[in-house]
Amino acid sequence: MKKDSIICFRVSKELHKSLAQIAHADRRSLSSMIEMILSNYRTDKKTFPGLEMRRYPRKPVDIPTVISRQAFEQNGKGFIADISLGGVRILIPKDFAQNVTMNSKGSKFNIIFDLPREHDPVKITCESTRVVDDGDNIVVGASFVDAEFKSYKSLQTYLM
Repeated sequence: MKKDSIICFRVSKELHKSLAQIAHADRRSLSSMIEMILSNYRTDKKTFPGLEMRRYPRKPVDIPTVISRQAFEQNGKGFIADISLGGVRILIPKDFAQNVTMNSKGSKFNIIFDLPREHDPVKITCESTRVVDDGDNIVVGASFVDAEFKSYKSLQTYLM
């Protein structure tokens, strides 16, 4: 393979030392060892495309939301921690967790929230893809299932 590019980056002394030891044990140069590690990483990412499941980049936010199980009736409250065009991560405080009862993958629910510089609330139907109890909160990862056109357009404008 032709080597026609140079990459320079900084690492800690400990990492440098351990990479040099691994390279020495394999009877390779440090440069060759790093190239092999990066090539293997690239190959693994191609081999396991499901490793990164997100289609759209996330935007970290802190937006209060109302969570409901039916017809956008208020059942509980939470906070959107990050959002994308494909989904959302919601933190539900333990105080409100009993109102929402989000305990399994595949649960459908509705969220209503306000975006900065938007006049109308955004209403979106979601399906949970991951539910984790982190001690203080229930963390719900969800994908968007359905949204009114105006709501999705507002979200798209906000994220772009």
